[in-house]
Amino acid sequence: MTGYSKLEKVSEKYKVYCEIKTLNSKGLDISVSIPYYLSSKEIRINQIISNYLKRGKVHLRIGVKFLVPISLNVDFAMAKSYFETLEGLRESLGIQNLLSLSDLLIFREIFRGDLDDEVIEELWDFVKNIIVETLEKLVEEREKEGEKLFVDINKMVLRLKKIVENINKLSLDLKEVIAKKIRENVEEILPNNIEMDVNQFETAVALIADKADIREEISRLNSHIDRMQELILKDEPVGTLLNFLTQEVHREFNTILSKSRMLEITNLALEGKYVNSQLKEQIQNIE
Repeated sequence: MTGYSKLEKVSEKYKVYCEIKTLNSKGLDISVSIPYYLSSKEIRINQIISNYLKRGKVHLRIGVKFLVPISLNVDFAMAKSYFETLEGLRESLGIQNLLSLSDLLIFREIFRGDLDDEVIEELWDFVKNIIVETLEKLVEEREKEGEKLFVDINKMVLRLKKIVENINKLSLDLKEVIAKKIRENVEEILPNNIEMDVNQFETAVALIADKADIREEISRLNSHIDRMQELILKDEPVGTLLNFLTQEVHREFNTILSKSRMLEITNLALEGKYVNSQLKEQIQNIE
């Protein structure tokens, strides 16, 4: 499910913000953007996220501003390389203005904070709590959205159930409909003075009715739909199972269409496929 959450907190030493964005995805795909001095905590951040989210593309971004002075290291070799490169560019382009220190300050990688392990751990404790709070806020917003989503999904599942009920009702008269069509076709072909062989007629009806029998498909559809109704009421990740069931429902409707000998059943099966495709799209928003 798509979602967005952002939180900012300030302590005596730090100002930290955490931003989390989520997009639909079959699995859990996590990416993080954090300051270099917290890079050792990336695995731990992934673990925290996986405790709250089970599906989706998740991007987390952490920003830290120090409110107290910290010691800095200057990479003089890199600074010299930048200066010489810029000086060469200035000369080749014929720029008259001389380079100044401000021209080098835009290259942040020249400066690195010298943080010892104790400072990093102290900062991590503060950042970790903010990550958890941001995730809790995100989950809360997703749950509100999920309640609205449940209403739409439940309507689609009930609509599928009604479609299958109507197909089942029509299928009860399938043999009689087939017999009527065969009789009408035979009567058009046979001359008026020739009577229809009853045994051959009944055999033909039985063979065609057997090939058009959709009782098993209807039974499986009812089973899949009942399972969907159970899953959408569960307070746990069910998106993967629901997605699998929509694939099975699609397959059963296709089989019914291939067997159909009644226009009404064909139309209902097509409607069922359409509703099921809408359901599949909505299920992508569910964990």
